[in-house]
Amino acid sequence: MSSETILHIDMDAFYASVEKNRKDLEGAVVVCVYSGRTRDSGAVSTCSYEARSLGIHAAMPITRAKSIAEESGEEVSFVAMDKKYYRSVSNSIREDVYDKYVEVVEQASIDEAYLEIDSDIDEAEKIGEKIQKEVEKEFNLTCSVGVASNKLVAKIASDRNKPEGLTVVRDDEVEEFMKGLELGEIHGIGDKTVEKLEELGIISVSDLVEAETALLLEVFGEKQGLKLKEKAQGIDDSEVAPQDQKQITRITTIGENSTIPKYIEKYFPDLAEEILSKAKKKGVGFRKVCLIVVDDEIKMHTRSTTLKNHVQNKEEIINNGEKLLEKFLTNFSGQVRRIGLRIAGLKEIDDQSSLNEF
Repeated sequence: MSSETILHIDMDAFYASVEKNRKDLEGAVVVCVYSGRTRDSGAVSTCSYEARSLGIHAAMPITRAKSIAEESGEEVSFVAMDKKYYRSVSNSIREDVYDKYVEVVEQASIDEAYLEIDSDIDEAEKIGEKIQKEVEKEFNLTCSVGVASNKLVAKIASDRNKPEGLTVVRDDEVEEFMKGLELGEIHGIGDKTVEKLEELGIISVSDLVEAETALLLEVFGEKQGLKLKEKAQGIDDSEVAPQDQKQITRITTIGENSTIPKYIEKYFPDLAEEILSKAKKKGVGFRKVCLIVVDDEIKMHTRSTTLKNHVQNKEEIINNGEKLLEKFLTNFSGQVRRIGLRIAGLKEIDDQSSLNEF
């Protein structure tokens, strides 16, 4: 019998929390997708819990969100969505935290991941607690964790006690746990499906468990009909699908904002050492080096170069980083606040001698 357990990690109000950190914001934060037609045209992408308590929510027009903020009298910060930056933070969390504890990680989205733990549920719970503490310590962010024997239940569990919750559902608790849910709380059962079920008189999870299979097959088809009943029972045989890591990144805040190459470059050896250590541990060589600059207005800039062959060499990272920085600063009018290096184009290698084959 397998002792594998699944953790579902769900970052709490991730986009808004990242913006709070990098822009030193306090209170309510609203992350917006601006359409560009007018100053405030567009919609809310997501927002902090403080903003949600005011009645602001995702998909709301920005103009309406600003009206609510003004009426509340509270200080509310509106910022433009920066997915590239959020993804870089997400990648760092995976590299620095998740990969430390598990080998199988499925990054389901920028702010969600499934981790497969080769241990029983009690040990997995302890690992979940450690991950929460490390994410908060290293990134000043919080996450909620669901622990169960399959992906479906783990995902639902991670949403039960947000923010900063850790919910464990043992196998003998699954039936009661699922019965305590609304139909729409089950991942994969959307509003339209709920409407169809209610038309059939199925208004609770218990109703769905007890529904005649033949009826479900007739209305929803063989595949979906069976799947609906399995979901209601907390049954899920889908596997955690690991993705090959596409890059390794390290970013740091420099002592003071600067555009002096020699000052900025002094951070490169430590960044390169950490990156190369990770690459060696994973047994990969790289063919691309990328420079990451976060300026004094908290905007991210990237520049990259592609090498002729795959290598596993610290000096290649440093030297190419220096060249990219020098070129970047030529037409840069701001100040560098944070600096980072990244390797990409990763490829597995057997040993150091095999690098010559590339």
